[in-house]
Amino acid sequence: MSPPATGGKTVLCVDDTPYVLEMLDMFLTAVGYRVLPASSGREALELASAFTLHAAVLDYEMPDISGLGVAQMLKRDHPKLPILMYSAHPQQTEVKMAGVVDAYVQKEHPQALVMELARLLGDTPPVLVRRRFPRFSVSSEFTLEPKSRTSNHDRTFRGTMTDLAEGGCGGEVEGTILPGELVSVAFGVPKCDLRMQLNARVRYRNAESHGFEFVDVTATQQQGLKRCLEVLAVG
Repeated sequence: MSPPATGGKTVLCVDDTPYVLEMLDMFLTAVGYRVLPASSGREALELASAFTLHAAVLDYEMPDISGLGVAQMLKRDHPKLPILMYSAHPQQTEVKMAGVVDAYVQKEHPQALVMELARLLGDTPPVLVRRRFPRFSVSSEFTLEPKSRTSNHDRTFRGTMTDLAEGGCGGEVEGTILPGELVSVAFGVPKCDLRMQLNARVRYRNAESHGFEFVDVTATQQQGLKRCLEVLAVG
């Protein structure tokens, strides 16, 4: 069990999805926090007993102990520890009534997570959590094909795109693709006659909604995206 890297306040981050932990580490480290990652409730409690924490960020649904269960045990031993629930699970009455969760942020909003954490810790809101790319609302059918096929991923997924940016897109998918997976995205935006197929990584999943970050985009593909976004920007 190694200590977190040197830096600012130490935040315990708990999630059983490796990609989400990597994302939390990236966002929180970028604004000066030290991250203690844990992939289970039991590991989180072990870290909390070994290190001094300033806050905890918890997933709700985990295989061993739920996020609410971890929150209750953390508050029992550390009554003043700020606890933020960061989950795709709907905000439940039991979370509100428990009196142990200080804030709740839905999992597809990492920027909001950073801002809410700063508020709980009494820190100046960071300025690094703005979107990298402006996003535009679109309505377009698209298909997804997993890059690494398994027995569970042997077909094409279909969906409806809801937003598009230079760095990624979002939409509702008829199926479940997990965060971290690589996919090939084929879509068309009629308004700007964009017909393109791009590689992307699943950035988040919330019920039927998925977010995708484009990867390995060629110069020609990037130019096509920019032209399309310019058309969308002027309405």
